[in-house]
Amino acid sequence: MFEEHFDRLLGVAGDLEHREAIVRATQHYEARKRRSMERFKVEEWARELRELRRGSLGRLMDLVREAMDAMRDQGMHVHWASTAEEARRIIYELVEGEEEVVKVKSLTTEEVDLNEYLEERGVKVWETDVGALLMQLLGWRPSHPTGVSITVPRQRAAEAYSRLAGRRLPDDPKQLVAFVRGFVRERALRARVGISGANAIAADTGLIYLLTNEANDRLVTTLVERHIVLAGIEKVMPDRYSCELYSKVMPVYATGGAFASFTGTIGVSRSSDIERVVVSPASGPSELHVVLLDNGRTRMLEDPVFREALVCIKCGGCLYNCPVWRVVGGHFSSEGPYMGGFGVALTLFTRGLKAAALQAYTCTLCGRCRDECPMGVDVPGMVMRVRELAAVEGLVPEGIRRAADNIASTGSPYGQ
Repeated sequence: MFEEHFDRLLGVAGDLEHREAIVRATQHYEARKRRSMERFKVEEWARELRELRRGSLGRLMDLVREAMDAMRDQGMHVHWASTAEEARRIIYELVEGEEEVVKVKSLTTEEVDLNEYLEERGVKVWETDVGALLMQLLGWRPSHPTGVSITVPRQRAAEAYSRLAGRRLPDDPKQLVAFVRGFVRERALRARVGISGANAIAADTGLIYLLTNEANDRLVTTLVERHIVLAGIEKVMPDRYSCELYSKVMPVYATGGAFASFTGTIGVSRSSDIERVVVSPASGPSELHVVLLDNGRTRMLEDPVFREALVCIKCGGCLYNCPVWRVVGGHFSSEGPYMGGFGVALTLFTRGLKAAALQAYTCTLCGRCRDECPMGVDVPGMVMRVRELAAVEGLVPEGIRRAADNIASTGSPYGQ
């Protein structure tokens, strides 16, 4: 198990074109982040958000119930999904009979393998983000949680988009994005169902926050007749203030940029322009469904070590400083979208111990992730706990097993 995993990583590490793309992406990110940190009080905002996130963790389920009530008061249809299978089934029932749907990228939909599930049942799913569409065409796993294609060389991007276009496209990012713009707008105009994730949900109002730079969220969430949101319960925050604080912190650590070009809230569209009589829907979707996903999160909440992972905002800023990610990119994940050290706990609860053990033993425990994390999440502590659990089950790389036996018998990891 471990040998195959490490051999695969060695093969990825030998792809110099891929590694050069990682270097360029990291350099661009660091330069942008440095400028953003100089212009704004980002560290101060991050400290305040960290205190809010940690302070509300103990009452997360109360906040979830409050958010569900607030969303229903708006007229949203709220669903609870205990497992990934339940989430897939609920969403399929809402899209059954449709030939295609459009989607704004969401780590949570990747967690439950939603695209594959729908397409196996005859529903074509089209990603609308430039990077997510590219990875869909390539059949690759995401490079990064918030920049899913940043380590794909532009030449490979041009080849993939050319196949979709049916004509040769140049490897110029500006022209490639122009092609995607036209393609996405065409699909969004004819789709009847749109699926999105959520960056945050305000418990006091039930408003759903979405942040993008491409504006594809506006197309997917307003032009369709039915909008479906899939969100993990950790996305629920106490109020609009905490969500707006998140909206200021997240872009800097996710992309290096000072802000997201499109930051907005989603609720049920309504009009009260005729004698102040409230009528819904107005120009937005006829139906808005929210699927709140547990899938191990309530168990994480009860664990004194792994509950820490629910504080994470999944910006991926830690990865740019990770020595392993800088070599293998998104392949620093055995299964699912939660890569790197920060993803170990989520992989454990969503994919199982075997998958988490592979990630845990890939981590170097250098601690750079903890130093970089705006929420101060103790990633190395969670990685060590997964290693402990794996060792109890005998899930240990052979080299480490031999070293442990040698220490027990001779006092030295090298034996006699």
